[in-house]
Amino acid sequence: MTNIPKTFCPAKWDELIINLSQNYVYSCCKATPIKIVNKKDATTALDIQKENLLNGIQDPSCEYCWTMEKENAYSRRHRYLEYNSDALKTTINFDDYQHNPLPKKIEISLGNECNFQCNYCNPKFSSQWETDIKNKPYKLFSDRFFYAIDDKNKSGEAVNESILFLQSYNHTKRLCINGGEPLENKHLYKVLDSVKVEELEILTNLSPKSTSSIDKLLSLHTKYKKIFISISIDSTDKNAEFTRYGMNYDKLIKNIKYVLDNASDNIKITFASNMTSITVRDFKKTSQLICGFLDQRPGSLWTCNICVDPKIFSLNTLPNKWKLDIVKEIEKISLRDDVIGLESLKKRIINSEFNNTLYQQLKHFMNEFAERKGIEVPVNFEEDQ
Repeated sequence: MTNIPKTFCPAKWDELIINLSQNYVYSCCKATPIKIVNKKDATTALDIQKENLLNGIQDPSCEYCWTMEKENAYSRRHRYLEYNSDALKTTINFDDYQHNPLPKKIEISLGNECNFQCNYCNPKFSSQWETDIKNKPYKLFSDRFFYAIDDKNKSGEAVNESILFLQSYNHTKRLCINGGEPLENKHLYKVLDSVKVEELEILTNLSPKSTSSIDKLLSLHTKYKKIFISISIDSTDKNAEFTRYGMNYDKLIKNIKYVLDNASDNIKITFASNMTSITVRDFKKTSQLICGFLDQRPGSLWTCNICVDPKIFSLNTLPNKWKLDIVKEIEKISLRDDVIGLESLKKRIINSEFNNTLYQQLKHFMNEFAERKGIEVPVNFEEDQ
């Protein structure tokens, strides 16, 4: 068998993420999106990136993992090599990847329709952000992925294109649906009824207008061999409601408990947290909450992801006074095998260098966001001094 290059990552081949409303494509969730002319280019758009990884070159699209590894942290690439995308559980044969196999998992965006306006998000993933920024731009917040949302996204044309694209990939094992918020998207079941796959993955804030949407999702257990529900939850109480604006925290907790109690055995639950310099301050209460959920339903997972962009929310704006206590809380649960990303988070907190310029920009943005929404900032910046 050929020696595996130090830059190799199966995710570049195994996962394909595509948004046909805006014509962009990338591999894993941490890779940089690139524009394509049309959906026919989706299968070849990543060829140069793949070639680089096969030849020992750190492709720029994977900068998230290169940065983590430079700091001696456990990257998503490392995780993928070890677990091979967790639930996919297929044996890695490096020689096969040199023949450019078709992806095992395709992730499709149904559009940006969303009931939340998360602080760290942007218009391509949130219709709430789109409306807010079009109404009045923020003084400091500018997102590198900002663009106008195409009319064909609103009309459903992109969804029809997505269905045709997926139907041409009848080998695909798993379909992943993201948004926006999939449970708020009127086209969700049109897509699911049109495409046959063994496994379904849904990325959700689990806060739909109607709880019947949750029941309908859980009822799909008879249609698929496995269903993976990834629930976004970054912090608790007022911090959570501010960070993921639009959330009713008590309602979310009620919905989570309902899913844990009623999901069938072939449904796997993952809690996904985006650790920003704001949400990580609440790590103690967040870990107590989510570890309680994990104990309630063995086999569930918690993934702790690290925010890199927008940079004002990166760990470079976490004041040093917070670090020791957070690291101690991480170490308390470090031996759990159902929590992913703890070692990387710990190293990133320890190694991150405080950037006062970004920190001042963070304060300005948080205060402006709070003023525009008529709410209070959940952290006391005066205590950071």
